[in-house]
Amino acid sequence: MKKTAVRSSSNLEKALENDVSPYWYTAIHSGKPYEEQAGTNPWNQDSADTEKTIYLADDCVITLRPARFGLTSESSADYEKDQYFIEIANQDGSTIFSSNKVYPWDKALELSTYFKGLSFTAATRVWGVKKL
Repeated sequence: MKKTAVRSSSNLEKALENDVSPYWYTAIHSGKPYEEQAGTNPWNQDSADTEKTIYLADDCVITLRPARFGLTSESSADYEKDQYFIEIANQDGSTIFSSNKVYPWDKALELSTYFKGLSFTAATRVWGVKKL
């Protein structure tokens, strides 16, 4: 299923007057209402003049997931503090790859650049080569 978003726009002159963007995007998440967010400019609260559904390309989604954990559900989470899993997914989240290692923030950011701008198909090939 294609991931969708809504591209909204409000009065250009008023937005420029307020030094804000007249365009904004609202990602559509299944089962969650989006009309309120899509209908109002988040920077100046202007009403939307236009709303258009757009279909996102299946580019790679990159997530840096905190790895901090506790040994029991009641214990404090202090192990692997400031460490992160790297995850890549397709746009609709139906396929996700998670790293087998955890990384400090700077290293996780560096590794995530391998996937910037790639289709999910290309990202899975890079994932295999990098053995994350």
